Amino acid sequence: MTLDQEVGAVIMSGFRGPISDSVVADWRTHQFGGLLVVNLNHNAATDPELKSLISTLRGVSARGLIAATDQEGGDVCLAATSVPCAPMPVGQGDTTRMATALRTLGFNLDLGPVSDVCSGPTSIMWGRCYGTTPDQVAAGVGPVVDGIHAAGMLSAAKHFPGHGDTSVSSEASLPRIDESLDAIRTRNLPPFAAAIAHGSDFVMLGHLFYPAIDAHRSADLSPATVSLLRTDLHFKGAIISDDMQMGAIITSTPTPEAAVEFLIAGGDLVIVAHDLSVANATFDAIKNAVTSGRLPRARLNEAVARLAALHPAA
Repeated sequence: MTLDQEVGAVIMSGFRGPISDSVVADWRTHQFGGLLVVNLNHNAATDPELKSLISTLRGVSARGLIAATDQEGGDVCLAATSVPCAPMPVGQGDTTRMATALRTLGFNLDLGPVSDVCSGPTSIMWGRCYGTTPDQVAAGVGPVVDGIHAAGMLSAAKHFPGHGDTSVSSEASLPRIDESLDAIRTRNLPPFAAAIAHGSDFVMLGHLFYPAIDAHRSADLSPATVSLLRTDLHFKGAIISDDMQMGAIITSTPTPEAAVEFLIAGGDLVIVAHDLSVANATFDAIKNAVTSGRLPRARLNEAVARLAALHPAA
């Protein structure tokens, strides 16, 4: 595999508006490993158009394409008439019905379950989480992972190490969560441990600042966060970022630089949710980091191998 192919493989991109010849040409050139479809991008007006979009980009991808969306149920569902949107909290059966409909459209990754423990109604994740105690959330996320897998889809537990104890949205700014490391292990980690025990393929790192984990970097750019996930929870799958165009990141670090730092820290797949121009700049930044020696080629190879080892559905 060439360096360009490896760099493309670790980027999941979205784009605004309907598919076009220029989008297809860009995809053919950069060979992005993932496609993200979110409602804000208005990529398709009908379900057949959406299915054609995914099929077209998969057709110009030399390797398997991971096509992803957020289908949590409740208020977070894809705007596709053929995909049911079950009320929260969703169980295994409703999850499988939703994920099966996504798979029919061409998706193979459902970005869930939300594995955050909500502190209460003031939590920014209220309505998306499965409870206010580790046991409640752990009991909720396991069946969701099973339900996604029953549809032949990949899953991604999010937002590690926990987005439930803040009222601040990482869409706009970086939440600071002043919990001790013992409290993080006791309160935040059990639901992720449950998702991992049920075979979650990915864990998504949140744009969160936990000084107890790393006093200088946000959790998603910190090797200490990856160590917590790999060492404490023994997670062997792939680590995916949240959208690197969110306010929590870009207010301090440009997306391309954040992507490089995420990969250096031990992440495997970078999300750039909205703009191909930013995804292209991210591609260039990662490639330059490898050629300069800042990002070891072995680290890039490791990320590519983790992604290649995923379920054949990808």
